[in-house]
Amino acid sequence: MKTSIMYSIVLICSLSLVLMSCGTSSDDEASNVMEIISINPESPADLSYGEFVIITYEYMIDNSEGARMWVQPYTSGSISPRFLYSSSSVFHGDGGREVGVSIDDGDDPVTVDQLRVVMVSPDQSETLFETYIGVEYNFNE
Repeated sequence: MKTSIMYSIVLICSLSLVLMSCGTSSDDEASNVMEIISINPESPADLSYGEFVIITYEYMIDNSEGARMWVQPYTSGSISPRFLYSSSSVFHGDGGREVGVSIDDGDDPVTVDQLRVVMVSPDQSETLFETYIGVEYNFNE
């Protein structure tokens, strides 16, 4: 009887240790994240060419080399024609940033239907974070 109780206790303790370690590892991937805080003006909106949509985001970069970050305007699955967006130097650690996107003058109206939010390695060889946000910004004269 004592042997079966001891066996049960050892088994329960072993299972508890296994369950407690699930989902954690010293080899977890680095966390590189961009979180949109605000977009102004709100979507949907009609804008003039050259008028900027201002996006505020917070970021966390665990990549030891740092990262470049952009918010880019997209139309029908591709970068928008005549796009304008804020450039990026190399950032490290945590912080916040305000950037803009717009469409330059042209003959045809452009509808921006997505914002691509992307973080890449400094040499742009690796995408560290990427997401798309559905919007509707109609740029015209």
